[in-house]
Amino acid sequence: MIVFGLASSSCRRGPEVYVVQARSAPTGQRVAAAMLARCDGGWCQTLALGSTAEAGQVLATLQPSVERCTEIAWSRNGARVGFLINGTQLRLYDAASRAPAGQIDLVPRDADPSTRIARGLTFSDNGAAITFDDCPRDRSGCRPGIVALR
Repeated sequence: MIVFGLASSSCRRGPEVYVVQARSAPTGQRVAAAMLARCDGGWCQTLALGSTAEAGQVLATLQPSVERCTEIAWSRNGARVGFLINGTQLRLYDAASRAPAGQIDLVPRDADPSTRIARGLTFSDNGAAITFDDCPRDRSGCRPGIVALR
């Protein structure tokens, strides 16, 4: 059983919290996770960072039934972690302070859901850019994508 305290008042505290996905930092000292919990409107995901997925501190609570984390990526030095939301938007966090470090739309949101999604996120060696595959949602034909970071 996973016990995980959530910081949002819209999510219930208790044992009914599940790790949807987790990814360790390259340094091995931290884990970023997307957790699923009961919320007032049903189920919602929280983004967490800690020494383990279960002991993580909540960074953000995603909108129930609207947002979900589809991928997690770490910078090579473990200083930043990125959560891909709905396959289109990257939300960055500073790993040491747990503070938001920005958000970037990787692919244009042209419909609901978007007809294109990003996947295969990779930080550059120096952490100044992220590469990804820009893919059609329902067929093959990915093309490379890159965005610069501050």
